[in-house]
Amino acid sequence: MTKNTIILHDTILYKWGAERLVILMAKILGADLASGFFSKVWFDLKELWFSWKTIECSSDIRNKFLKIPKLKWDFLTKTKFLKEYDSVILSWDCLEAVRNCKEWAKKYYYCHTPPRYIFDQKEQYLSKVGFIGKIGFLILAWIFKILYLKSLKKIDKIFSNSTNTQKRLKLFTGYDSEIIYPPVDIKFFKSSKTRWDYYFSWWRLASIKRVDKIVDAFKKMPEKKLIFTYGDNHPEKDKILNSIKECPNITAIKSPSDEELRKLISEAIATIYIPVDEDFGMSPIESMACWVPVIGVNDWWLRETVISWKTWILISPEARIEDLISAVKELNLEKSLQMQEDCIVQASNFSLERFEKALLEKIK
Repeated sequence: MTKNTIILHDTILYKWGAERLVILMAKILGADLASGFFSKVWFDLKELWFSWKTIECSSDIRNKFLKIPKLKWDFLTKTKFLKEYDSVILSWDCLEAVRNCKEWAKKYYYCHTPPRYIFDQKEQYLSKVGFIGKIGFLILAWIFKILYLKSLKKIDKIFSNSTNTQKRLKLFTGYDSEIIYPPVDIKFFKSSKTRWDYYFSWWRLASIKRVDKIVDAFKKMPEKKLIFTYGDNHPEKDKILNSIKECPNITAIKSPSDEELRKLISEAIATIYIPVDEDFGMSPIESMACWVPVIGVNDWWLRETVISWKTWILISPEARIEDLISAVKELNLEKSLQMQEDCIVQASNFSLERFEKALLEKIK
């Protein structure tokens, strides 16, 4: 590993998943951290003890249709600072910036997923725009796909976050990759002596995460309590918040701090995680690190983190509301406490120490 290293992640927006991964990666490597932009509302790097140099190369805009083209253009034209580094790690959807690296620099790509709006989820994006918008989207997606494939040719080594992503990347691009599983800091995410009578969700309020289904299930169970978190930039925030105004058993908490988030996880009966065809999912492992089991979907991608039925209750991949209701009723506090030892054993398989060892072996 060179001493002069930077990680460029497309946008630092949320408190979990890929953002937490790249910050842990930067801390391990002593690397600087760059991004299109850092969310000032939702993310506090000082709270995560990050003290290295940070660089913004773009800015957020309200127009959601122009957001990706603007970021792409800025990654192409405003990342000349990458020439100062001998080792560059590109994360998520910013590969265009590889053109601004020194020719002899070590160039790595950590793939959380090949961009889904380019490959396997175009229909979801097309459904949200009119006829003219569809034409514009298809043209841009074609251009971005060409740029993505050309950029991959310049990468020295590709990593994937899971078997699921590894297979998806091979299918869509033909490129092989090595798996480095995301880490969980089990010294931070730890158990609590206090457990309360509620279930918890802290996933982004977006259709692909299906938090609306979780909410709908608890509307049918007024005797069961649900707490979920949200941020101002979550696309389904207004719809979901409006839907729970008459539901005293459902509580929404805005942008909790890291300490508050850990407390909310560790004191719950269980967390609920039912997204559509997720890439990997660090958050359920963080739940298990807190000795808290997870209600999830019985899909092959999620089974990478499962110990049989000892740490999870799995429902149908369609996440039917009636299945979710049955799982919540089955996973009561007594059963949750019985599962907690297996939870921490499984979470330790994704420890920060294991991640650090794998990372330092592969990035030299």
